[in-house]
Amino acid sequence: MNKDFGLAPRIFVVSLFEAGCVLQLPGAEELYNLYDRFNEQYFERKLPPSRRVTIAYSNRLTTSAGICYPKQHTIRLSTYYHLKYPEEIKATLLHEMIHLLVPGHGAGFKAWVLRIRACGGRVELHAKERAVIKPARWRYLCRGCGREYLRRNRLKHGGGRHLCGGCRGKLREQRLP
Repeated sequence: MNKDFGLAPRIFVVSLFEAGCVLQLPGAEELYNLYDRFNEQYFERKLPPSRRVTIAYSNRLTTSAGICYPKQHTIRLSTYYHLKYPEEIKATLLHEMIHLLVPGHGAGFKAWVLRIRACGGRVELHAKERAVIKPARWRYLCRGCGREYLRRNRLKHGGGRHLCGGCRGKLREQRLP
């Protein structure tokens, strides 16, 4: 959602039935306020002004906490991830703001992370886990010690060329239902 269009901020309210409570993610207005504060506090206003940036939640982000499209000045935050870890919204926003300046996670990115941390900010290189964890489809059992390895994708050659990390025994492949 872009501030230029004058749209009312959307508030996401989702019921967490297992917890018996309602969790509310910050709306667009609060996200833009955080962006402005972080831009001044950590980036010395080197980032584009918030009126030129789109910050929104995305239901399509299932493998990451957020994504940044620097050329379009767009930051997307995973709805799934932040419903699970609402305390990570600020850290994810900061992480994606760095990507407006630096692509990838190389030396330049890490320098910004260290700089922000030195100023008291909390930013991580990677998310705690994927936004949506997909179930394993393959199981590999060590013929020697019985250790189990679960994988989403099948190993090359049915795991026949892989060895157990514990006893170095050969692995047996099983397709999970």
